[in-house]
Amino acid sequence: MRIEAVDIFGFGKWYDQHFDFDPQLQVFQGANEAGKSTLSAFIDGVLFGFATKKKPYAQYIPKTGHSYGGQLTLVQAGQRYVVKRVAGRAGGDVTVTTADGQQHDEAFLQQLLAPIDGQLFRQIFRFGQQDLMAIFQLQQADLSRHLLTVGAAGSQDWLNLAQKYRREAARLYKPRGRVWPLNQALSQLDDLNAKLADAQATLPAYLAQQQKVQRQQAAVATLGQQLNAERDLVNQLSQLVAAWPNYQAWQEVSQQLAQQPASLAPQVYQDYQALQQKRSSKNAELQQLAAKLNATTDEQQLAPAFLFYQQHQAEFVAQIAQVADIQAAVQVSAQLQQQSQALQQESQQLQQSLGVTTAVQPLSELDLTQARNNQQQRQKLQVQAQQQQQALQQQQAQSQQLEQQVVQLENQLQQPTSRSQRQHKQSNYLIWGVVAVIGLLLPSWAKLIGLVGLAGGAWQFYRQQQTMTPSTDPVQQQWQQALAELDQQQAQIAALTQQQTTTQANLAAYTAAWESLKTRYAYDALSDDVILNHQHDLQRLLACQQQISQVKQRQSATDQQIQQWLAGFDFARDWLSLANAEPAAAIEQVTTFVTNQQQQLATLRDGNQNYAYYQQQTTRVQQELATLDQALHDLLAQHHLVSEHELKQRHQADQAQNQLLERQQVLHSQLDALLPALKKYPDQAVLQTELHTRQAELQQQQAQLDTAQRQLTTDQTELTQLASDGSYRVLRQQVAQQEAEITELTQRWLSYQLAAQWIEQTLSQASQQRLPAMLTLAEQYFAILTQQRYVKIKLTPDQITVVRQDRQQFAVSELSQGTAEQLYVALRLAFAQTISDVQQIPLVIDDSFVNFDAPRQQQVLTLLTELSRTNQVIYFTARTVQVTSGQVTQLQA
Repeated sequence: MRIEAVDIFGFGKWYDQHFDFDPQLQVFQGANEAGKSTLSAFIDGVLFGFATKKKPYAQYIPKTGHSYGGQLTLVQAGQRYVVKRVAGRAGGDVTVTTADGQQHDEAFLQQLLAPIDGQLFRQIFRFGQQDLMAIFQLQQADLSRHLLTVGAAGSQDWLNLAQKYRREAARLYKPRGRVWPLNQALSQLDDLNAKLADAQATLPAYLAQQQKVQRQQAAVATLGQQLNAERDLVNQLSQLVAAWPNYQAWQEVSQQLAQQPASLAPQVYQDYQALQQKRSSKNAELQQLAAKLNATTDEQQLAPAFLFYQQHQAEFVAQIAQVADIQAAVQVSAQLQQQSQALQQESQQLQQSLGVTTAVQPLSELDLTQARNNQQQRQKLQVQAQQQQQALQQQQAQSQQLEQQVVQLENQLQQPTSRSQRQHKQSNYLIWGVVAVIGLLLPSWAKLIGLVGLAGGAWQFYRQQQTMTPSTDPVQQQWQQALAELDQQQAQIAALTQQQTTTQANLAAYTAAWESLKTRYAYDALSDDVILNHQHDLQRLLACQQQISQVKQRQSATDQQIQQWLAGFDFARDWLSLANAEPAAAIEQVTTFVTNQQQQLATLRDGNQNYAYYQQQTTRVQQELATLDQALHDLLAQHHLVSEHELKQRHQADQAQNQLLERQQVLHSQLDALLPALKKYPDQAVLQTELHTRQAELQQQQAQLDTAQRQLTTDQTELTQLASDGSYRVLRQQVAQQEAEITELTQRWLSYQLAAQWIEQTLSQASQQRLPAMLTLAEQYFAILTQQRYVKIKLTPDQITVVRQDRQQFAVSELSQGTAEQLYVALRLAFAQTISDVQQIPLVIDDSFVNFDAPRQQQVLTLLTELSRTNQVIYFTARTVQVTSGQVTQLQA
């Protein structure tokens, strides 16, 4: 694959830019900020996706307002493709166009580039100085492993995963550690075994008390975690409450801006002022010509009406020039009257169907979504509360049964041995004692009888102990098991009670939010069905009334325009009776009067040469005035305006809109981090309700934690007092638990260690499978880059070493920075060349050789020229280079 051309619509500093690429070696050179890295990132972005908002520092959105994106012209297997990527979701929208004009999507592009993806492209085919420098940020052992596994795709991620497993294993156990879980568990096991060796049989009360302490400790820990989480939530809600006034102001400003039309460009007002100034100049010239006309007709006997017309010809001409507009305004006024009546009729029908007397504000998209979600949540919580109540009742019934069972077992444990059994045992002891005493009183040969008596007594005592133990152990085990089940049952009851409390609180919060929403929108009289399912009708009703208001405003403005035009004839009220006339009749009267006077003026002009000249000039100026008036009218009409008064109002509205925009930006900057959370609440009442609920829960949880801690102290004191009675069974159980915990920790530790070892061995094997061919090329490239100073690269199980020309070996950590970077470059180029039979992707190198001296920089250029025969090479550099082939493009800063 080779890149033929790049067309950038807008990307960083580049916009509307075209670059032609050499099919083999393309060099871009330029100073800092010339756009080299930007062009490199553009190629990466078009092929594999632009950076998203999660990485804003990697985005190159143009500052000049141009469209974001561009296209690459590619050639692969003799076919030409145009890959176009513009701004869009998930890295941009892609279109791949083939030579026959067919268009394809992102999947086609991925198939075209397979098996190369963005991650592998950046690991092998595109690199800069920072990639080479990253090696020296690692430790020596990590550096060798990084170079060892460069031949495996995605090796760095796998190495990071292996290191993560090693760290997780180290957090569990260290051979000489003390604080790690497995170390502590082993130490505790030793202590328990020592105590177990010295402990005696324990009383059931001690075992029960110890279990109680353990449960209380778990309860205290759980309550502490819940308290911390609740405290964080309360702090966040307090911040939201404090920011709500600004958020409400931001909402109001945003709503006002959404309802306002787009503002006019400042040039519109400037053009209108310029036309008005020209019109004023022409009016002055027209008045001068009128004075000269009056001077030429002083000696003639003229009618008073004509003399009046001649004196006010400019005013008449200016007014009569607007006749067409006024006639159109009269028609518009009639049409607006009909439109207003139709809208009022539709509004009345909607009010009747919805059951409202006035229009109410429809829900915003956010509030409508929240309202529907509120209804679903309330229904869900009601069902959940019923289910929790049923489950709680079942658990309580089971708990009562277990309590009765525990009481029965405790009574069995406390029952004393019957009197007959005691008497029988005492009589047996008495018989054997008498035998022993008699035997001791007899001569020495008969003392054997006393020994028999002692042996019989001992045997009787042994049988008693053997018969007592089995009779109590099963009952005690049943009692302990019942106690454990009872504790578990009570824990479930407590959890269900807490869940039920939370559910009821959530249900109350959602109900309060629903009522608050209805109050805020004045929906108290509306049914839920109308609120949720007839928003379109509410919107239409509000739109009708708004349109009625707008139509009335337009009609008022149109009537005002007509009245203003009629008022323009106030100077001729003695000759024109327009006060009570209808607009159409007034227009007819004015037109007739002016036409008659103009006819007489034409007759006079034909008989007087000077008058004709001045009249001709007057006509010219009047035509120019008419042209200016038409230009003013067209300018207003172009922006849907009727009069200069509307233009002034629009100008004032635009100024107010600019102030609102500034206010919105200030508020948004203050609320930027809190806006996503604030938008989840329909109004302040819901937020306040949740804050109060959470504060009450916080106080309740704090009280529960205090009570639990006091109870834990009491239980621990009682446990200490009972410890003297012995705790053999408890210790034996603790030893078993400790052994189980150690087994679990050991399994986790081994799983982490074995997983890390497997990853490292697998990567090593994968590298060894690919490295033979790659190492041969890497040795050639490394020799070229180092001017034959290093002639061989050796692979060992855990590191890579290089051999100098004098046969001396060096580990990677022993090389200079420049030489180590040259070794890394040689391995990357060798890998790219090794897989060129699968996919030939252009090599994109961005200023990667700043640590190379001049001879080695020339060597790397020679090597890149050689590689460009099979893989296109695109090299960005800040230095001036001379190449024997290819193309060098100079970029300007």
